[in-house]
Amino acid sequence: DGNPRVNRGVVDIGAYEFQANTHYVDVNSANPTPPYTNWATAAVVIQDAVDAAVAGDEIVVTNGVYATGGRWVGGSTTNRVAVDKSLTLRSVNGPDVTIIDGGSSARCAYLADGVRLSGFTLRNGYVGPKLESGAGAFCLTTNAIISNCVMTNNHAFAIDDSLAGGGIVGGTLNNC
Repeated sequence: DGNPRVNRGVVDIGAYEFQANTHYVDVNSANPTPPYTNWATAAVVIQDAVDAAVAGDEIVVTNGVYATGGRWVGGSTTNRVAVDKSLTLRSVNGPDVTIIDGGSSARCAYLADGVRLSGFTLRNGYVGPKLESGAGAFCLTTNAIISNCVMTNNHAFAIDDSLAGGGIVGGTLNNC
């Protein structure tokens, strides 16, 4: 009939089937092994799980302070977590115990169109000194959704202070 059929997370579009995967992150993982598809082989660094994922996947992060790793996407600032594909990145137990820390030297999160980020504290993000903003998170579009998050102690420094949004730039925020 030409319409995709969905059955238990598998999308059938004729000759091809796609199944979304879940990738796990635990800062205390003893055996991080790509593609990080269970707690026993969870990634230690969030960016590693993002790199192993494809669009449509989910990344689940357990309690901890995530202050290592990162990716440069553009501009002069490194991002602690750079999500360049549409996926969901969520914490297990919420922002009180799951923290992405920029270490006062990196933006906490860079989020592409369609990314969902939920349940994190984004703290100590930094961008500058050029025309940059969004030290907590820089979202490419309003279709990057941030929910149930806390932003604190993020700093942006720009030549023109009217362009220096320290917390979040772009995106849509829900219950933050």
